[in-house]
Amino acid sequence: MNRRELNRAIFEGTARNVLWQPRLDTWIGHHAAHGTLPERFRGLDAGAIYDSLRCSLRYGEGCGAALEHFQDPDDMEVAEEQRGRNYITTLTIREGSLRTVHRDIWRGAELLNRRIEKYPVATAEDLRVLTGLVERQQFRPDHDAYAELVVTMGDRGEPTVMIGGSGFTELIKSYCGLAGTFYLLADHPYEVEAHLEACERRDQRMVDAALELPCRVFNLGDHATDEFTPPRILEKYMLPRWQWMSERLHSQGRFVHSHWDGHCQAILPYLKDTGLDSIEALTPAPMGDVSLEQIKAAVGDEILCLDLLPAIFFLESCPTGELLEFARRVIDMFAPRLILGISDEISPVGQIEKVEAVSELVDSICGLAE
Repeated sequence: MNRRELNRAIFEGTARNVLWQPRLDTWIGHHAAHGTLPERFRGLDAGAIYDSLRCSLRYGEGCGAALEHFQDPDDMEVAEEQRGRNYITTLTIREGSLRTVHRDIWRGAELLNRRIEKYPVATAEDLRVLTGLVERQQFRPDHDAYAELVVTMGDRGEPTVMIGGSGFTELIKSYCGLAGTFYLLADHPYEVEAHLEACERRDQRMVDAALELPCRVFNLGDHATDEFTPPRILEKYMLPRWQWMSERLHSQGRFVHSHWDGHCQAILPYLKDTGLDSIEALTPAPMGDVSLEQIKAAVGDEILCLDLLPAIFFLESCPTGELLEFARRVIDMFAPRLILGISDEISPVGQIEKVEAVSELVDSICGLAE
């Protein structure tokens, strides 16, 4: 089997081998931008670097472009302003405006980071404006972009298309912040419920469009964690979404996984109720708060795990032998319901030689797919 065939077979439950599929894009992008790629990788595109390291590719360039986002009516105006270290955007539609203040972190002329300093949604009126934006969100498949993604990925992996996270975690990540979301829910439950109902209608449109693509595997960028989606929130706002989405996608012969990273001890027992085929980026101890044994008890033999190697093992401070011992334990416990990877990704300061060491380990155990 090549890497794409093995990728597909693992989802279908017919494989016996392990696929090594770490996400390296942040590492590659950082070093390419700073001219610090190792000599042997210079002049290579991302796919060729994956090939050199004998790894499978999960998300090819353009994995988000295959599902085109647009607005109807298309009446949004966007104003941008740089005010010292603050980058400010103002989105305006008929219902009103939303203003987001970002803090820019610079090193000389290089923008290192841009984070939200003041979220745009703090009141019920703000939320009604955001709901208007959600109601405008429409989707259509871009078959040319998907065909290009398939060509770019080649036999490196089964193409995966991202179809968006939940309305609730979007509030936390982009619009209200963590504390702001929970205060808004406590103070204005009716408006929050109305907004999340609009998000569900949006999700229905999104899935309908996604199913027009020939893609077999879809990802939900939920970022579920104990802090973001504790049990009461997960039961009310996340589980129903995962269940109907899984049922809809399964009815068309597709597979779907959600992104869970960070602390998950409180929500882990719900995994088998989600209807999902797999979970991406569960983070075991010593980086996360759950053991491999707890994860295995939660997934059983039904749910496929993607990743499971903590990213801190790829730092210089961690001996390679410790990483390989942990990787062998993961393979012994979870194969063949396993696509081995890094939870969440190797960081720019991670040691790429350790990625090769895991490649050699997997090859020695079951042979690497080519």
